Amino acid sequence: MAVNATPDIEPIGVVVAMESELQHLLHRVRPMHELRDGPWLDRFVSAGDVPLIALCSGIGMVNAAAGTEHLVGRYAPRAIFNYGCAGAHRRDILPGDVIIGDGTVHHGAFHILASGEEFFPGKDYEVTGEVVASTELATDSGLRDLVVTAAKGWTPEPWPQGLNLPQEIERRTPRTHVGRVASADIWTQFHERIDSLHARHGSLCEDMEAAAIAQVCGRHGVPFMTVKDISNNEFHALTDLEGDIGVLPAEEIGRRAADLLLRTIERIGVN
Repeated sequence: MAVNATPDIEPIGVVVAMESELQHLLHRVRPMHELRDGPWLDRFVSAGDVPLIALCSGIGMVNAAAGTEHLVGRYAPRAIFNYGCAGAHRRDILPGDVIIGDGTVHHGAFHILASGEEFFPGKDYEVTGEVVASTELATDSGLRDLVVTAAKGWTPEPWPQGLNLPQEIERRTPRTHVGRVASADIWTQFHERIDSLHARHGSLCEDMEAAAIAQVCGRHGVPFMTVKDISNNEFHALTDLEGDIGVLPAEEIGRRAADLLLRTIERIGVN
């Protein structure tokens, strides 16, 4: 049986991959209480009058899906938000920019044919009469419109100069973009592959969680929205993936997306 955070207002769930990302939300809301449930630490907080349940799922598609299923099954949230950092899929999208997701795609859900070519089915198809659900999903249009409205007149905080960008890239004010978020348990650095992903899916960035959260929400009919801030652009500066990844500084990743998310929640209110 679902248990609501408060008896009269359905909560909003927030699923984030890393504690370093989640901190930017937790530092700006009113804490209520915490509940440990197996591997999950459910943080009950309030953003103004709006009750939120914030969950750090861990990195990756399986973790994100499992954490989302936990929130939906136990608390019946009226919506699920996801935010955090992502890598750019276009050369003009730079660290500090924010992506308002109008859809997600699980870009790792493709077939490798006998020829060696890739086949991405995308939409629903059948295998021996069983429907394989689409891996391309739109975010909730109402939530997307609220985020777009919240972004009007708002400029993301400048990205620290010299971090993840070579000196020859002219520094500019961060921008917001509306487009698709691609997800898989993959960090893509090969430029031709990034170009092909963008061409195939129209994706603006990639992460490792959003599409999994979207699929769980879709199965339950829960409105879903994702907001990402760009931490790296492999076209301009390749990330050193060995050891501690310094391209993901805790004080920066997720901060701008959390800011826009809270501006959006102000517009949602309790209704």
